[in-house]
Amino acid sequence: MRQRAAVVAVAAGMVLTLTATACGDSSSRRRARGDLVVQLVEGGLEPQIAECVVDGFFDARDDDELRAFFDREDLTDDERDEFARLGEACTDGGASD
Repeated sequence: MRQRAAVVAVAAGMVLTLTATACGDSSSRRRARGDLVVQLVEGGLEPQIAECVVDGFFDARDDDELRAFFDREDLTDDERDEFARLGEACTDGGASD
């Protein structure tokens, strides 16, 4: 339960500091993915949980959607909810505590 609370807290307070160069080719998509994992870990998530959350988030989006996500400074309420759901799924079975 502690990890779920951390996911919600990190997602709720997360300010996107990644570059707008995210996602134009496979290497920039990988770089953006890695940068977001690092940001979640620095926010307090276990690395396995952060990887799982970001995998789910990226898998559900194409490059244009990810570009739009990284172009904004703040998360939408829907994105906060999605990060919380992904975090819960990752702590309940997608990754171990």
